[in-house]
Amino acid sequence: MNTSGMTVEILQDSGAHVPSNANGLSRTKWKNGKRVVSSDFIEDSETFIVEYQGRIYDIREFLSYHPGGKKTLGFYKERSLDRVLREYPHSTAAFHLFEEYALDNKRKYGELESLVNWKAPLLSQVSKLGDRYWEWVNLPVNRPIRLFQSNILEFLSVTPWYLVPIVWIPICIYFLYSGYSLIDIHSHNVFSLLEVLASFVAGVLLWTIVEYLLHRKLFHFRPPRDSKILITLHFLLHGLHHKAPFDGQRLVFPPIAGILVAVGIWNIYEAIFPASLVNFIAAGTTAGYLCYDLMHYYLHYGAPKAETYLYDMKRNHNYHHFSHHDKGFGISSRIWDYVFNTSVCLRQLAKPIEW
Repeated sequence: MNTSGMTVEILQDSGAHVPSNANGLSRTKWKNGKRVVSSDFIEDSETFIVEYQGRIYDIREFLSYHPGGKKTLGFYKERSLDRVLREYPHSTAAFHLFEEYALDNKRKYGELESLVNWKAPLLSQVSKLGDRYWEWVNLPVNRPIRLFQSNILEFLSVTPWYLVPIVWIPICIYFLYSGYSLIDIHSHNVFSLLEVLASFVAGVLLWTIVEYLLHRKLFHFRPPRDSKILITLHFLLHGLHHKAPFDGQRLVFPPIAGILVAVGIWNIYEAIFPASLVNFIAAGTTAGYLCYDLMHYYLHYGAPKAETYLYDMKRNHNYHHFSHHDKGFGISSRIWDYVFNTSVCLRQLAKPIEW
């Protein structure tokens, strides 16, 4: 790609900027002396060149994933990011991801990512990273991941989002039906609709604490650097998602693994809850999980509107991925982040983000 003739404009303090070169900027609009970037201008471009500290980047593939929204970046096509990145500090993870799009040699980035062979299955390699694993897994990339050499295992490890409702809605219905059947069998017990609803809601609330504890205590457990088994297990459970957060085939939990977890939770429920209530509670927990998994996918790929619940949850989850790995563990709810003091403080924005 030839970038020698492109225009790179350093941002000035004055606010409005009329481009000195119309190359690539013909679809830019102006309103009240300010540049307004249309969505067509961004989406129709084959490249999106920016400059930072004397190096050239093509961030076209990153625009739709940018936590601050693609329109935020629209102004900076063929411009320098030096000033804006000084004014708005970004995390180490963000800068590492940025290096994915550099057009020249990748320096330290190349050294870190060359610790593994990206053309080979990763699951058998991560255990060899030792004390470099934690640094490596928390610095994201935007590239596909292959886990297994076996095509069958690899197929089972990827999950399109629509499998979640296909698998879990029937299971939720089964629990409801089983609970209803028990009511008929034990007809001497008086069950009101309120009691059934209360059990279902209790199951949903139980899911929120299970979600939080699994994410914080299991998925973010830091494996010992000399434990190859625990490093491999961590990467398989959650590390791969933090390493490649834009891989749409690995955002929701594989049904087979999910069912194994569900069996464990069911055994606990059976031991502590009355037989007449346990199915309704399990149905609520299943519904909570269903909402969680679909919401997680949407938080990565959806574009919620400002001042909505999902808008705040998407911002919260972006902070978790790219800035505060030790905070913001709630995906469907932030309740337990507040209770256990792991909440992310979302800063006030001058204007809403448009994803």
